[in-house]
Amino acid sequence: MPIKRHVVTIVIDDIGSAFQPVSDLLHNHASYILLRVGYPMRDWGASVIFLVMEMTTPEMGAFSGKLGMIPGLKVKTQTLRIEQGDNNEV
Repeated sequence: MPIKRHVVTIVIDDIGSAFQPVSDLLHNHASYILLRVGYPMRDWGASVIFLVMEMTTPEMGAFSGKLGMIPGLKVKTQTLRIEQGDNNEV
């Protein structure tokens, strides 16, 4: 399977129960993570994590499935439609 780049958005509603399992899962998949940005929204009692990851589509499915099983969060993934070597820079 070809390696693709994926954007993952994680919204954590229950920081108390979901923080540690998410942190552990991200640590275990650190070699796939190209970019990680965290945005705490303290006034809403939530936190958002944005990831850019590089892995096959089945690996992304397994990763997002594991995230989705953690109570207190929502996860969305999107596979980028760019091929290695595309030169679409402006």
